[in-house]
Order: sequence, then structure tokens, then C-alpha cells
Amino acid sequence: MELTPRDLEVLGLVGRFTQLASSHLTELVFADRSHTVPDKVLGRLVRSGYLSRVGRRASGDKGGAGAFVYQLGRFGRALLDIEGRASSTVNNHALMVADTYMELRRAESAGVLVVNDWAVEKLVPPSVRADLFVALDFPQQSHSGSYFLEIDMGSEAPKRIREKIAGYWRAVETSTADYFPFVVFVVKHEARKRELARVFRQLAEERQEMVRVCSLSELIPALMRL
Repeated sequence: MELTPRDLEVLGLVGRFTQLASSHLTELVFADRSHTVPDKVLGRLVRSGYLSRVGRRASGDKGGAGAFVYQLGRFGRALLDIEGRASSTVNNHALMVADTYMELRRAESAGVLVVNDWAVEKLVPPSVRADLFVALDFPQQSHSGSYFLEIDMGSEAPKRIREKIAGYWRAVETSTADYFPFVVFVVKHEARKRELARVFRQLAEERQEMVRVCSLSELIPALMRL
């Protein structure tokens, strides 16, 4: 099967995030197309083995069937030279990473910011991988900045959060750059935001200056203030 440029764009995005919901792909790739086009394209890529369906995303905290979730199929992994086995379950963390990226792209479409660079699972030497790295311009504020975004699902204990921040601080100590990006934890619920804020207040002062926490709905204003 001959792949179109749009097919390759879909596969590239799914490969970068590991899993994406059909709603993500529709907005990112098919926004200018009829609502029937994404289903046809994604269905064709599934049938040809370039994509596979993992299941459906829960439509809310109370459950319910939502959008189909896709990952690379056998031929998709071979094409992009991605090793490892396919997952048998929906990866909600990967989907929230994508949700966060979507917030940035929506803000860009609204003229609030410009996404200059971005990466999923970006290595921050010597020992940390950021869930999402972004470099942004805010034209109206004549401001730019880079940020390491940690997408928090509320499942990690305070000890693990402190270990992650310690890893970022080691990166600060070994960095030769004039500027080190803020580390922003993005959470789903206010209760988790308050919990992480308490954890951060217990850190050494210099580490407190490096980290922030906000909900997904607060992300863009929070980044604009940094």
C-alpha cells in the first residue's frame, strides 16, 4: 500500500506520543476535512497493519465509552523503526500528554503563542526524561521561554515526585546553559494540585524556584506568567 503524506503525518504523531485518540488526530490532521474522512483514513491504516486500535478512551471520570485510541501496528513500527511490543491497554498518561500538547496548539491557533519546538519524552541529562518539552514565544507579551512539562496522573507518591525533582536539579547543576527551563507539573484535579504544592514547599529554596504546578485548564496562563 502506498502511503500518502497525510498517512505519514498520522503515523509520525502516533509514534511520538505512543498512543493517540481519534479526537486528537482529527483536530491535528483533519481539521479542514469532512468528519467522515478521519474514520476512513484511520480505518484503512488499521486494516493495512500500520495502526492498531487499543480500545476506547473513557469519556470522563465516571467512565463511559469515548474516542477510539490508536497505536502503531506492526508495519507502522517497522516503518518508523520503533522497537518494543504493542500495548494491550489504553495508556491514559500518553493521552494526557497529548491533551497538554493540544492545549498549546489551540492557543497557537488563537494567536496567543507560537510553538517553536516540542518533544515527547525528551532526555534531560543525566537522568531525567521530560514528558513534554516545549519552546514557546508569546508575541503579545514580547516573551519567550522553554518548559519541561511533567504530566501527573495523581498516582505517584511524594517520594517519587521528590526523586524526579532531584533528577532535574542534577540537570541544573551539570548544565552549562545560561537558562534552565522551568519544570511544570500538569495535573487533572485541584486536590492533586494542592498535594504537590505541599510537597514543593518542603523542598530546598532553590529547587522550589525551579518547579511549578497547575491544572491543565490553567496551563497557558501559568506559562505566560513564568
